[in-house]
Amino acid sequence: MKPLLVIAGASGVIGQYLIQSATNYQILTLTRQSNPAPDSKTWNPKAAQQNDEKSLDALAKVLRGAKAVVNLAGSSIADGRLDKNHQERILESRLSSTNTLIEACKRCDLAPEVFFQASAVGYYGDRGEETLLEDSAAQKGNLLSEISTTWENAAKPIQEISRLIIGRFGLVIAKDAPAWQKMILPIKFFVGGPLGTGKQWYPWIDADDVARAILFLIENQSARGVYNITAPNPIRQKDLAKKTAQQLSRPSFVTTPTFALRILLGGVADALLLSSNKVLSQKLEQAGFRFETTHFEQGLSKWL
Repeated sequence: MKPLLVIAGASGVIGQYLIQSATNYQILTLTRQSNPAPDSKTWNPKAAQQNDEKSLDALAKVLRGAKAVVNLAGSSIADGRLDKNHQERILESRLSSTNTLIEACKRCDLAPEVFFQASAVGYYGDRGEETLLEDSAAQKGNLLSEISTTWENAAKPIQEISRLIIGRFGLVIAKDAPAWQKMILPIKFFVGGPLGTGKQWYPWIDADDVARAILFLIENQSARGVYNITAPNPIRQKDLAKKTAQQLSRPSFVTTPTFALRILLGGVADALLLSSNKVLSQKLEQAGFRFETTHFEQGLSKWL
């Protein structure tokens, strides 16, 4: 019988590629839909917050004996302007789902072996040219850094019963990845180019490598704690735009000023587009993981 892999937040690009890659597992996804598919179970992500004992006990039965629980659940940072309401929605969705999964795990008489918690390179904040490794500190006063820190800390109580892995993801790229599609749209319409100075570092990773990395860490008995899940060679934004434009036979000289991005996108501009994160996946590579796509231009024909 195949080991059980339970995924919360499976509808996103990471979840979908993980499902495709995890052929050696029995996959079960958690959904809020009342009439789930055969390979899904209905759950209430706010069950712990609402003291919903019935839902927590039902979820515990689903999670019992799982090889791993992969928590990808949470509202998208890109779906809003990072105003106060958006910030609260992002944080609440991440904390409520994490707390519910952990409370359900604690109710299992046979706890899941591994708890994989999603996080993001936003943990490090906006750090310019600084090289960032797993032991680099969070940035005080940075919104995404504070959100990521709170999210990661919420998962730590699971260490009492399960092996905890925290994956800090960079920009996940695939032909069908929504964030990537939005990023290349201006280039396709001949208005792509540097965003602000264009010198900011973007840590990125191919979606297939993301799925492989998650499974690698789940299956590696010695893997625990924080891992940067990004390709070995981060790229400057202006170089990303230039190489993508060349692949599409488009120009890449149209600069979008910082002030214009902030008017158009609000706080999301600083958080996702103008922030510089020169993140390296040192710990993952030292554990023995080998990336299939190591350089940005190597994946372009696949992604476009």
